[in-house]
Amino acid sequence: MPEQAPTEEIVTGADSEPGKKEPRRSASPDLMLLADVMDYTTLSKAVLYRLMKREEFPAPVHLAPNRRAWRTVEVREWVDNRVAA
Repeated sequence: MPEQAPTEEIVTGADSEPGKKEPRRSASPDLMLLADVMDYTTLSKAVLYRLMKREEFPAPVHLAPNRRAWRTVEVREWVDNRVAA
């Protein structure tokens, strides 16, 4: 019987799914992309947009036709106000 080559164990994250892309993150400390805002506030995309529609969450800055970002200071202020309330 031929000897089998040793195999390596591939370690993957518990949450990783095949074909699932990692959301983009902001490289700027002054701006947060949607994924950053969702992580920081622990709110879903739907909840964030619902709050923005009711003008209860800071509006994003339109950087390009399909690119929006939130000012980090405004998001942190909003969270601090919610915690204090």
